[in-house]
Amino acid sequence: MTMPDRKAPMGKRLPAAARKHNKAMLLGMLYPSQELSRADFAKASGLTRATVSDIVAELIDEGFVAEVGYSESNGPGKKGMLLRFVAESRNVIVLDLSMPYLFRGAVMDLDGRVVVRDELTFADKGAENLALVEQLCRRLIARATAPILGIGVACPGIVTRTGVVRASMNLGWQNVDLKGRLCQAIGMPVSVNNDANDAVFAEYQFGRGSADMLLVQLTQGLGAGMLIGGEINGWARSVGEIGHIVADKNGPLCSCGKRGCLETLVNVPHLIQSIANEPNRRVDVLETAGAALGKAISMPVGMLGFSRVVVVGDPYIVNQIFVDAVQRELNDDIAADFREPVMVMRSMIGDDLSLLGACASVIRDRLHFIPSSDGGRRVPESQ
Repeated sequence: MTMPDRKAPMGKRLPAAARKHNKAMLLGMLYPSQELSRADFAKASGLTRATVSDIVAELIDEGFVAEVGYSESNGPGKKGMLLRFVAESRNVIVLDLSMPYLFRGAVMDLDGRVVVRDELTFADKGAENLALVEQLCRRLIARATAPILGIGVACPGIVTRTGVVRASMNLGWQNVDLKGRLCQAIGMPVSVNNDANDAVFAEYQFGRGSADMLLVQLTQGLGAGMLIGGEINGWARSVGEIGHIVADKNGPLCSCGKRGCLETLVNVPHLIQSIANEPNRRVDVLETAGAALGKAISMPVGMLGFSRVVVVGDPYIVNQIFVDAVQRELNDDIAADFREPVMVMRSMIGDDLSLLGACASVIRDRLHFIPSSDGGRRVPESQ
């Protein structure tokens, strides 16, 4: 849902909605480390000083904002008391379910800093592993150091806006109401998103992404997150599900029942095994896989005009050899003379990309502003 810009007129919004809007706006202005006075808020937001004082008092009472001392005065006027966002005031429980036979989790503060980590392994795919997801949540909750804002889960596969996992080949799940089950079992607000969508959200907010970008994530499978104007689009947010597009009808049999899905040609376990079997062909294996990926994404990149593609995965596979092969294929397949060049790059955030995206999603859903390393905002920027 597109939210109003923070400088847009309030119109006839109900008082409760107006209050939520104003609180989100002020939190976004402070996030992550700005120090502003009440007068600064009033000037920047167009709100009255009385309204600002009322909202700030509520945020201080809730622990999200703290007074840090008086500002330096440049004249005879009264010094203003500076305020800051308190990232340690709440914890967020985050889970990444995308790794092969491993559920990763962490407790994070509101700035995305890891407080504690935990993980659980599993042997077989299937819905019975839902109990392990609950168990990991409870273990992390027990180690939280502050009140918990919510739970964020990054899950591979097709995930609806209501948190139902329609299909996840990697987990062996179909029509699993993951959000509903966790909400009922844990009794806390839960945000569930596709893992690649959480990853592209984190890359956009905290990494080197842009409002119009494609992120491809290689784990045990293959998925993509796509931002257009800063928004994740598509039915059930499944627009980036590229792993089961057939790239070679005569290729290997895929877990979905088809042959030659892109995921059978470009996935981390397969490529690691191929290199282990023939170490002297390492460069050829990586270049072949990179070229296959580049060809597969050339159509959406060309049609939608993306100028940036971020590739995420095990650095043993997603290295410069692999990225250069993707870049060459895109350069060959797209008419570069008639459009802005496409830049292919690796994410610099590291293994916590989906976890950080899950944390940002909880902040967005619960506090109603978009966290970013260069400041929070009510709506994603469009370019």
